[in-house]
Amino acid sequence: MLMNGRIKNGFLNERQKKVLFCIVKEYIRTHKPVSSSKVLEISTIDYSSATIRNDMRKLEYLGYLKQPHTSAGRIPTDKALRFYLDAVMDMRRMRERGKEVEKDSHVYWEGDFSRILEGAVKIIAVASDGIAIVEKPKVEFLRISGVILREIDETRTLVVLSTELGLNESFTIYHPRDVKLEELENILNDKLIGRTIGDIRKSVSGIDIRAKIWYDKRLEELMKFLENLLNERFEEGFLRYGFQRIINNDLLSFDAVRKLMRILEDEETTKELLNEIYSLDRSENGVMVIIGEEHKNKDLREFSTFIDTYKVFDRNVGRIAVITSKYTDYEKVVKTLVYISNRLTEFLTKLSMRR
Repeated sequence: MLMNGRIKNGFLNERQKKVLFCIVKEYIRTHKPVSSSKVLEISTIDYSSATIRNDMRKLEYLGYLKQPHTSAGRIPTDKALRFYLDAVMDMRRMRERGKEVEKDSHVYWEGDFSRILEGAVKIIAVASDGIAIVEKPKVEFLRISGVILREIDETRTLVVLSTELGLNESFTIYHPRDVKLEELENILNDKLIGRTIGDIRKSVSGIDIRAKIWYDKRLEELMKFLENLLNERFEEGFLRYGFQRIINNDLLSFDAVRKLMRILEDEETTKELLNEIYSLDRSENGVMVIIGEEHKNKDLREFSTFIDTYKVFDRNVGRIAVITSKYTDYEKVVKTLVYISNRLTEFLTKLSMRR
């Protein structure tokens, strides 16, 4: 399901919509301006070349097409690409409604989790002919399976946080003065196992400990410890693959490619880009597609960005993104993204169930 608002095409009759769809599809295939004669050659539209030329002039006037230099052909604008994507997705949904959804429950991946992510990012890049980005599962969205505390010295404690996927995070925080670590470890495991860091943060933020401090001074120390644990910044990371495919794309200017590489060169700028487009804790689900000038970042005007999430059960734990030339095979990219998202979700859910 696409999350972007639709372009209203009320000004276009059915023939003009067919002409526009045909032009966009042909331009994506050949990367050459499309003429009225070419439209008639590759379609089943039964009208004269003069009628098609009039349609193309109207489409140009409405901002769907533009004419490069003195060429007799036209090329699609970002508005036309959005029209094409919406039409493709409508057809996809109609096909799915017309038949029973194929179940892939018998298909699953086995192996080391990090290698599975590496395989996924390569599959996406090759299929989309673009740069693929897979976000590693975010610890705060995973359920806690255990907490281990080990004293380092008189004031510091090593905390090892285990999650449902077997991914562990370790960090050092100051421990309470008046509470034994064994007692604290038992309390934490009793209260935290089966919950996510995000859920616990919400619970702790709503507790007013001031009224209870008189009852047990240790509670204040426990709360401070828990707040320190929840304020910890957990390790994040992204796998990226396919830079060479973008570099070799003749439709992209050198300047656009250079600016994209600068955005994706480190973890922080990559995270900023994904956060700007798609938050993991959003209530909606499904592929989001940003086309050309729809990007807030002007440096991405020559690209299209596709983002989906993968889950554990029904909880989003990571994002998958593809950045391609905006003149790409939208149906193929969306199909690939949905397939990989579903397979990762299936694998992680089964992995969680086994633990």
